[in-house]
Amino acid sequence: MTIELRILRAADELAALPAFEARVWGGDDDRVSVNMLVACIEEGGVAIGAFDGDRLVGSVFGFRTFEARVLHSHYMAVDPDYRRGGLGEQLKRRQAEWCVDNDVTAMRWTFDPLQLANAHLNLNKLGAFGVTYHVNHYGSLGGINGSLPSDRLTVQWELERPRPAFAEQFVLDVPAVSPDEIAASAPEALHARLAVRDAMAPHLADGWKVIAVDREARTYTLGR
Repeated sequence: MTIELRILRAADELAALPAFEARVWGGDDDRVSVNMLVACIEEGGVAIGAFDGDRLVGSVFGFRTFEARVLHSHYMAVDPDYRRGGLGEQLKRRQAEWCVDNDVTAMRWTFDPLQLANAHLNLNKLGAFGVTYHVNHYGSLGGINGSLPSDRLTVQWELERPRPAFAEQFVLDVPAVSPDEIAASAPEALHARLAVRDAMAPHLADGWKVIAVDREARTYTLGR
């Protein structure tokens, strides 16, 4: 399989992204419209599409923040048929290359801390670390998120600095929950959401960072 990663700028190049988002995420929540994509890119953001021939199979989009050196990587979407092959990591690393070429030295984004596959990519593979816990950050999302509170963990990826050393560490457990249970808003999913919130949020507010995840043991490691 040969995948081509393309920087997308013009409205006609970006036109497929909202429908692709809808197919990946499901639900009826708002997508990033083409006019907003164009505006953000014009002001220094970036959108990248992954193509298998003419088929859009992945995308990543980010925009500048109030910190000139930081890009907020707002979303990454990968076609379900193309997951577990490293495409998500390729998209993030290509976005990071763009950042370095454009005087951006760090990226931030959010993810659901119950989704441990995403945590593995963000923390273990890319080397980002969790800095802020948000309670019900985006409100009700639907689709693959169900009707759970949309708690999110913000991670920061320093592109030109080594990861700091953490003198103190501790481990917190993540209750067993599947993506299907999250999408269905099952009682197990709500229990897991509240358990992780109660364990993680106070520590991040106190200066701890989320530095690693073990998907098999279902644990996060925090450090400071």
